[in-house]
Amino acid sequence: MEPVFPIEIKLNLSEGKKFYRYSCNAYTTTNGKTHRSELNKNFHVTLKLLDTEVYQYHIETFDRVHRDKEISLSEKDFLTRIADINHDAVLITDPYGRLKNIQNMPALQDRMEKAVERLSRSYVGKKAEDFYEFLRGFYQKENLVGKDFLKNNQFGMILHQFYGRYEKDHQIKHSVRYRNLMDNTVIDIDECIQTEAMRCDDELLLVQYAGTIPSEKNWEMFYGEMKRKEIAYREADVPKLDKYKGQILLDFTTKEVLEHKLTIEFSLGENYQKKIIYHIKEISHEEL
Repeated sequence: MEPVFPIEIKLNLSEGKKFYRYSCNAYTTTNGKTHRSELNKNFHVTLKLLDTEVYQYHIETFDRVHRDKEISLSEKDFLTRIADINHDAVLITDPYGRLKNIQNMPALQDRMEKAVERLSRSYVGKKAEDFYEFLRGFYQKENLVGKDFLKNNQFGMILHQFYGRYEKDHQIKHSVRYRNLMDNTVIDIDECIQTEAMRCDDELLLVQYAGTIPSEKNWEMFYGEMKRKEIAYREADVPKLDKYKGQILLDFTTKEVLEHKLTIEFSLGENYQKKIIYHIKEISHEEL
């Protein structure tokens, strides 16, 4: 049934613990040939009310598996060691999931330094050194690390942007930046809650949202990459979202995420398509 409006989607619990299984499946089709990349991992999330309007998320990541035939074993090992820097994060938010600070930022910085020290023994050269310098600079800026944590490939499927107060016909948009719809490109997508599609019962609340490309900003990056990779397109072809649909299943009382799925289908002409499916779902300890 439809919820009674106005409805407030806001954390409402003193403490909670959940296991989640996360997956990201990406399919890139170029000139009719499809390449698949898959990332799977598990989360353990401890959520605590620390003070009035202050919550702590302790997120532990484990069992990370990356499958991609175009990435070598050494590259996978490198990426795993970098991902391990964030395997244990403590985030402070308000009841709407808005990030206030990273409580264990010094621990992340220490893990980053140790990871760079270990990696520099095996991975050398200018490209590697430049990346190590980037990491050192990146982890000195808590705001950048926080923004990265809110992306879908990190913790964004849990700390989503759709907490808030909604009227029945209220249109609230969020701008999300993507760098993985095509190599070497950036594009902003406007996400909007579909309040008319909200459904609930005594235990569950279903929130649905859609996405649109709001402007032609950065389109030249896509055309340039198509030319660089020698992928043919017509003059009338434009970057296009064929599908952008998200669904979040929440506990009706606590407003904790139980499941969150986002499907993106992007294309530029007939010779380039990209499909990405992000999915996170609560699982039991026995399912690990």
